[in-house]
Parts: sequence; structure tokens; C-alpha cells
Amino acid sequence: MPATLVDSHGIEAVANASILLKELLERADSVKQTSSIEPPLVESDFDNLQSRLNDVYGSQAANVEDLSETQRTQRFAIIETAVRDTFRSLIATIPIESPHFVKVWNLFDILSILSDNELCDPALMCWLVEELLDSQTIAGCRKVFDFLESRRERIRAKHFKQKRLVMLRMCNELLRRMSRASEAAFCGKISIFMSQTFFGDKSSVNLRGEYHVENVTIFDRDAVKADGEADKMDVDMDATTPSDKPSERSNDRRGDKQDRSRKSKANAVEVKKKPLDPEALYPIFWSLQESFNQPKRLFEPSQFASFKSGLEATMTTFCYIQQSRTKEKQERPVEEARQALKRKRSDGEDALTSGFNPKYLTSPDLFKLEISDLAFRRNILIQALIVMDFLLSLSPKAKEKLATITNPNKSVIYAEYKLSEEDFTWVTKMKEDIKAYLKTGPEGPHFCRLVETVLSRDKNWVRWKIENCPSIELPSLDPEIFVAARASAAKLATTKRLRPTPMGSLSLDFLDQDDEAKNLEKLKDCQRYRIPALDSFKRGIAEDELEIDMPANNESKNAAIEGKASKSWRALRIASKSKLVAFDKIEDDDKIDVVFEDLPAEDADEPEEEELTNGETRPLDDRRPIIIVDSTASSFAKDLITQHPRTFTKVAVHVTRAPAEGEVNGHDYHFVNTQAFNMMRDSDHFLEFSDEGDDIHGTSRKVVDAITDNDRVAVMEMNYEGAQQVKDNGFDARFVFIQPPAAEAFEVQLKERNLTEEQIQQAIKSAEEAAEKVQSAGFYDALISAEYRALESFVFGAETNGAEEAESSQTHRGETRVNGEGDGDVAMEDATAS
Repeated sequence: MPATLVDSHGIEAVANASILLKELLERADSVKQTSSIEPPLVESDFDNLQSRLNDVYGSQAANVEDLSETQRTQRFAIIETAVRDTFRSLIATIPIESPHFVKVWNLFDILSILSDNELCDPALMCWLVEELLDSQTIAGCRKVFDFLESRRERIRAKHFKQKRLVMLRMCNELLRRMSRASEAAFCGKISIFMSQTFFGDKSSVNLRGEYHVENVTIFDRDAVKADGEADKMDVDMDATTPSDKPSERSNDRRGDKQDRSRKSKANAVEVKKKPLDPEALYPIFWSLQESFNQPKRLFEPSQFASFKSGLEATMTTFCYIQQSRTKEKQERPVEEARQALKRKRSDGEDALTSGFNPKYLTSPDLFKLEISDLAFRRNILIQALIVMDFLLSLSPKAKEKLATITNPNKSVIYAEYKLSEEDFTWVTKMKEDIKAYLKTGPEGPHFCRLVETVLSRDKNWVRWKIENCPSIELPSLDPEIFVAARASAAKLATTKRLRPTPMGSLSLDFLDQDDEAKNLEKLKDCQRYRIPALDSFKRGIAEDELEIDMPANNESKNAAIEGKASKSWRALRIASKSKLVAFDKIEDDDKIDVVFEDLPAEDADEPEEEELTNGETRPLDDRRPIIIVDSTASSFAKDLITQHPRTFTKVAVHVTRAPAEGEVNGHDYHFVNTQAFNMMRDSDHFLEFSDEGDDIHGTSRKVVDAITDNDRVAVMEMNYEGAQQVKDNGFDARFVFIQPPAAEAFEVQLKERNLTEEQIQQAIKSAEEAAEKVQSAGFYDALISAEYRALESFVFGAETNGAEEAESSQTHRGETRVNGEGDGDVAMEDATAS
């Protein structure tokens, strides 16, 4: 590289500034003796920086505030000229791979210090970084970007308003240079850096809700193969494409363009009956991208109708392909094993070479191959889910929630359009069908849950944009609160000094004596190795309570409190050996007098009766959590917990609403705010959750585990969708379905509950829908008729009664049916007898 000399440009101040920069870089080399980006240089590493700059300028002004705007501009121009000369000299003589390139990082840190103190233009460092990125290859840009990521907080800390446009231009120019196929990871880093840097800045938010309409997916709308065309790809797609016989496919190719169009429309109507031929599906499938690209097109009824038929045709074909794949795997296990081995060998490839290409290949010859790829199908369906959520946000119920916003962003509300009831039903069903499809395939349930979590989180960002992006920065902490919190943390972290003689222990001071024989005899004292009598603590606890009530001073009161706690703890440990049954009678932790009382004869001699008085008729062998899907809205779960309080405990779910009158936090529900609920959901704390509509709830895994650790059986009530989520998470539990009675009898029961006619019809409809889903083979462990005794019979006896229980229950597709009449009564009698 040619040497580049630093020129003073005929200005003495520039020459002096260049000399000062050289001295500062030498000082940085002595302070930071590593060649890495970290650690950054700080102002304390340089002495009298401002006074030394004043000497360079030849000015006596000590403070920047004392300078006029013209003088400040002149100073900025002098330091910028010297810095640019030094910077260009460094990058011209030192390659970025060299350890000596740390001089450039040091120069950037020095400029950051100067800009924070308003001794140079705040954007000067950003300009130089932008120039450096333009001069480097992609590999070099990665290193420069590592520097930017390490200094992001420092860049944002001061004068970011003058820097942000340069930073935005720099990142966008760098993204334009990247190939999003081969440099997907680097592009992601840049995008994350931009979101973190410009977070909260409205200039980085698409407030008007504009769509990227330039990103058009181009496909051959009139693609048809000639009869004699020979350039056919050698792809084995017979088992994975919904094609008919070869003769039928060749007949489909014949005819003019209008015939093909009519056939495509006819097939689109019949998608629910049979899948489309790939050639007929091709234009329908790729036309969906127009709606994905600009969802506002769906506001037109004709476009929405075309979108619905196209998405239905696509889903039908995808389901057919998935079924064919499953059948093929069952029939060709050897070939699948070879393919798995081949994939395993290719796992070691460089991640950068296996990037995802965001542009689709829309050639008709590739279409069969593309739709046979599970990753491709999932990618398309995720786009469809995004559109489904967009359409659901236009329903009347969703718009009612936005009515409470005082100053909404009208650009993204779309007040002129509302989703009809018919379209709402279709969108809801299609969304459920897509989610059910995503659960199939390798790691399907985990993948679907991941997609649901991301989309749920995205709804919060949409709401934030609708509210005109209010500031989400937390207010500054009150100094008094901070001091109190720090004092409390210091107190908890302080190592407490141990007492020379722990409370209640016997002294060992006699061991200091020289007479070993006497010391040994004293150690043999029975008080040192025998457990004291339980009654020996009763008087001491009473005396401590008296001192607490009428203390002589604060010191004696504190000593009495500690003494009572120590004596109570030791008394409970001794009582646990002989009077454990008395522990259930302790209502207040400070009052343990019941353990000093003599047990009644029935408690001491007949412990079995104690079991019976608490509702347990026999031991429970299977202590897995119980999940009840109740289509009758009965109180069976509540009755089970009430009848057996020592065995079963209700799981209180987390909700975001305010508690109603009489509801207790932690007992009926766990009441949390929306932010805490979202954090728990994103951290995968819930076994199942629903964040749509008015029923926003989640069942915490930790709550269920805490009940199990306390030797209780957790009982949960949820709908079918919630139970499906629990199963998808692989949680081990017993699933019970409460079947509704006959329609007439069920309607009579509902009327007895004083429900309105609308509520009765809704309950009957929900029960019918739940009963239809019962046909899923092996989903439930038991199908219980609408009678509490049948539920109790299954819970206590279905797995322990052996042959007698098997005779009194009906098994259908791996499910145990326990009825409330007929055989079910026999089962209850047998279970009670056992």
C-alpha cells in the first residue's frame, strides 16, 4: 500500500491537532495492551483532555459553553480535518486482519469521548465508521459491526439525535450489500441492531401501516406444458402429489386457455372433496402471494372470495401430501433410514451455506418439488396465519376493544371495513385447521407452539402502534426507594455472625479443662444424647409468649421471639414422630398448643377412621394430575376437591382481569397484569393458555408442580383446545371427558340453573361440538357420563380394581368408558367394596 503522509493543509491548528491525536493514540496503546475491541477506552484514561485541546486551538476559553457558534464550528472543522487525515493514514497502512488495527478502534473510542464532551461533531465517529464499512469486504464489515454492537449503548447515551440519521443510512447501505440468502445471519444481526438502537423512535416505526408492495412474486399465470415436451425433471413425486392417472394428466394439458381457466375454477369449488392436480393448483397457489403481500386487497368481496377458495384448495392439497408422506414412511422404512443417515452426515455443513432464500422459485417445473417440502409448506401456512390474525383484528368484537383508546392511529385501524359474521366463522375455522396441520410432522407441536407465541407477541406490537407508539421507558426510580432496596439487599447478603452458644444447645466450655476423664463423663450425660420430652418445651414456650406480650425492653422481646421460634421448631420435630395427625389441627403457626394435648382414643387407636372422615374411601395409586374436559358445565371437579380435600387440589389459573367480588388471589385465580402474563407466556411457563377474546388465562406449570410436590393431586378444568395444548407439551396427566346427557335432559338441567335461553343454546352447542371431538382415538383416558359417582369411581378405582373394574367398564379405541347407570353402577359398587 502506498504510504500516506499527514498534511497540515497549511493550518497550524490542524498540525497541532494531528500531533495531539498521535499522543492520545500512544497513550491508548499503553492503557489498552490488547488487540481486541474490548475493553473500551474511557475519559479517565486521558489527562486534561479539554485543556490540551484548548492549547491546540490557541484559545483561552476553558468551557465550550463560552464559545460562540462560529468558534465552535471552527473548532469542529479543525479536529475533523486532523481526525480524517489520521484515520485515512491508519486504514491505508494497516489491514483489518492485523492486530495493529486496534489503533482504529482506539481512535473511535477517543472520538466518542470527545463527542460526549461536545469537543467535536457528535456524528464524526459515525461518519468514519460509515467510510470504513464502504472500504471493507463482507468479512471486514463483520468485524466493524462487532465494534458497533459493543458500543451501541455508548452511541445512544448522548447526542443520538445528531447520530441517528447517519446510523440509519449506514445500516441500510450495509443491508443492500448483503445477500439475504447466503448472509442471512449477518442480515439478522443488522436488523436486531437497528431495532435495539432506534427502539422508541417513531422514525423507525411504520406508523402508516404501509405494505412492501414492491416485493411482487412473479409466476407464469398461463404456464402449460406441451404434449411432447421432454424436459421433464426426474423427481419421484408419484406418492406425494395428488395427481390422477397419466392419461388424465395429459388430457388436462389439452385444450385452450379458457378451458383450463374453467377447469381451475371448477376444481377450486371442489377442493373439499378431492385435492387439485398440481398444474391446476399452480396459479391458484401463487396468487395467494398477492393477498399475503397486501392484505388490504381482501377488503374487496371478490378478492376475499378468491382468497378463501385458493387457501382451501391449498390446505386440501397440503393435507393430502402429508397423508401420503405418512403412508410412504410406513411402507418404506429402509429407504427412510437411509435418508435419515444421509441427512445426519450433512448436518456438519457450514450454517452460512444453508441459508434460506426469501425469494420463491416459481417455475412450474419446480412446483411439485416445492409443495413436497415440509419446510416450504410450513412457511406458506405461517404467512396465512398472519393474514388470519389481521382479518380477526377487523371483527366487531376486536374493534370494540379499540374504542377505549383516546387518540388512536387511524392509519392502521381500518375503520371502513368490518369482518362479517360469516367471514369471521370461516377465518376462525381456517386458523384452527392451519394450526392443526402445523402440529403434524417432525416436532410439530413444538413448532406450532413457537409460531403461536411469536404471533401472540406480535399482537402487542400492533396494539402499541395503534396507540401511536407511547413511550415505554420506565420512570426514574425514587432515590428513597433505591436506598431502601440497597440497604435491604445488603442486609440479606451480609454474613451473620454465629452465636458462641447456639440457642437451646448445651455448653461445651468444660472441654477446656485438662481433666480428660471428667470431660468424658460429662459428655456421657443423658441430656446430651437423649431426645427431650415433648412436654419439656411447653413451659418454655409459654414463658416466651408472656415476655412477648409484656416485655421488659426491646432486647428481651427480641430474645423471646427467637427463643419461642427455636423451641416451637424443636417441639414440632419431636411431635412429628408420634403426633403427626395433630398437625392438621394447627390453624396458626404461632399457636402449636394442640401438639401438647393427648390424642383422643379414636385418633390414637384407629387412624383408618381419620382417613374416612376426610372423604377418602381408599388409597389413590395413580397420583398424576387430572384434567377434566367438562362439556356440561357441572361442578364435578369442585365436588371431587370438596369431598377429598387431603388428596385433590384445584389449580388456580393466571388471568389478566381484575378480581370479582369474593374472589381470592392465589385461591380462585392468580391475578396478574398483561405485561406479567405476556412474560410468562413468552418464557413458556404455561402448560396451556388462551390470549384471545375475553377468556385470557394460562395454567402455570410451576403451580401444578407445587401441588404435586405437596403430595396432592392437581385437578384442572379446561376445554378441548387447552387439553390438546397440554398433550402437545408432553405433560403426563389423566384426561377425563364429562359427556352430556341426552339433549332433552340436558336442556332441563340447564333451565334448573336459571340460565337465559341464549346461554342454554350456547351450552348445548358447545356440548355438541365437544362430543364430536371425543371421536379422536386414545385422547381421553376415560369418558364419564354426567354423574359424579362415575367420576369418583374412575379416579379411585379405574386403575386398581383389576378384572372386576374391567368388566364394569367399556373400552372403545383405547378409552375407558365409566357410565353413571347400568354397568357404571356396578363399577361404583365394586370400587366401594374394594
